[in-house]
Amino acid sequence: MTKSIYFPLVELAPGAENNGLAEMIAGLIRQNLEDSPEKMSDFFKLSGRVSIVAEDVEVVLTMEFNRGQLMVHNGIVGIPDVTVRGSSEDIINLSLIEVIPSLGLPDPRGEIFRKVWAATRERRIQVHGALSNLLLMTRLSKVMSVN
Repeated sequence: MTKSIYFPLVELAPGAENNGLAEMIAGLIRQNLEDSPEKMSDFFKLSGRVSIVAEDVEVVLTMEFNRGQLMVHNGIVGIPDVTVRGSSEDIINLSLIEVIPSLGLPDPRGEIFRKVWAATRERRIQVHGALSNLLLMTRLSKVMSVN
C-alpha cells in the first residue's frame, strides 16, 4: 500500500496577482518549503491571519493560514491576528533573520537580527498582536526564514 503525501497549498487570492509583495511572499514561502522540508511541520500547524503593511510603497496584504494551506490576499481581509507595519526593506529583512538551527528561533547574534531589532526599537517596524500570538509568530518566523 502506498502512503499518500499531502503537499502544502500556497495560493494568491483573486486580485492579489497585482500585488508584488503578495507574489513575493507566496513565492518565498513556496521556495522555503521546497528547499527545507523540515519547515513543513510548522507550516501544517499554522492557523490564523497575518497582515503586512509596507508603508513606504503603500502595499498591504493578508496571509490567511489554515493548517497546510495559505491564501495570500491583497489588502486586509478579515480581522488579523497579527499586523506587521514598516518599510518594505525592514519587512523583507524579517525573512532574512538568522536562526539558531537546533531551535529554529532567531539568533540575536546575527547582523540582520540586530538591524530588525534596531528598527523595532526605533518604531520603524511595528508588530501588533505578536505577544498574544507567540506560537503563530514562532511558526511563521520558521516558515518565512530563508536561513
